[in-house]
Amino acid sequence: MSNPKVSVIVCTYNQENTIGRTLESILSQEVDFDYEIVLADDCSSDSTPEICKDYAARYPDIIRLSLNNPNKGIVDNYFDCIELCRGEYIADLAGDDFWVDNKKLAKQAAILDSDSYIVLCHAGWKAVYPDESPAESSIWCIPNEEYIKGGAELTLSLLRHEKEKNFIHLCSAMYRRDTVTALMQKYPQLFRNKWLTCEDFQLNVMLSASGKIAYIPDTVLHYTIGAPSISSDENPLKVIRFNIGVVKLTLRLAEVLGVAKSSLADYFASVMQYIIMQYFVHGSREGKKLVNDLLREEEIPLSLKNRITLVLGSNNITWNIARKIRGYIKRRQILPLIFALILYDLTLGS
Repeated sequence: MSNPKVSVIVCTYNQENTIGRTLESILSQEVDFDYEIVLADDCSSDSTPEICKDYAARYPDIIRLSLNNPNKGIVDNYFDCIELCRGEYIADLAGDDFWVDNKKLAKQAAILDSDSYIVLCHAGWKAVYPDESPAESSIWCIPNEEYIKGGAELTLSLLRHEKEKNFIHLCSAMYRRDTVTALMQKYPQLFRNKWLTCEDFQLNVMLSASGKIAYIPDTVLHYTIGAPSISSDENPLKVIRFNIGVVKLTLRLAEVLGVAKSSLADYFASVMQYIIMQYFVHGSREGKKLVNDLLREEEIPLSLKNRITLVLGSNNITWNIARKIRGYIKRRQILPLIFALILYDLTLGS
């Protein structure tokens, strides 16, 4: 095959139950151009590698398989795949998600072909549970009308994490390979860093700052929720580490783009309260250390609420009492609450 028009990245890890469905949804695309699938298994411990090898053997002209050993992690695995891509355009699909529009690639390639200033085209999506039943609709699954946007306003909105206004699900998107590889070369710190915990946010922000973003409201993607992931809530320490990585990345992106921290104050107040409460509520000393290390390393605008929560967690006695008070309030236990408040007052007064 000569260089394909589109490269589709599929990063997978321990997804033996879904990777076949993912690949089939790509292979069913109806296009009049060549495309390739850059498939990278990240040292899975289940049968995912065998399934990937079977598909690569059946579709040798389409699938280019990498079997990582040792595990690289999602960030390095993803950007390694970008460097392997040969297509003019890149799309990607996670190993537990699947496309539901057989013309997804054709539609988005046509849009990118139509205007060289459009650097990314994304589309509508729906959340589903692992059994493919529909999940509650996300407020991020918006808007309902197509658009072409560009300029500082969209970039600032993405930097502020205003997901209810502007959200780009990268598995619904297609973007220009040359634009991304140029960004990776110019700003390597945004794409290759030991503390990075995500691979999509920096791509969306930097692409929005590099050209126009197009959107079509057609639902092309079913996004699987309800399974453990790097950003899910089943482990407070994982949640803290993930969000700290996103905070650091937001700061670095703001520096590169010349955006003042003060213009992102609402985001920092919200995310820091969320991170602080993760260790505060679960009593995680390791989580507390991670937060304190972040605050020592970075100058982050903190709200009054952030500062109060940090003060309550700074002393073990006040931390434990405050946690008990919070628990009583949530359970509406009035007498224990009154006792805890008296004890709290005595503690502060001693």
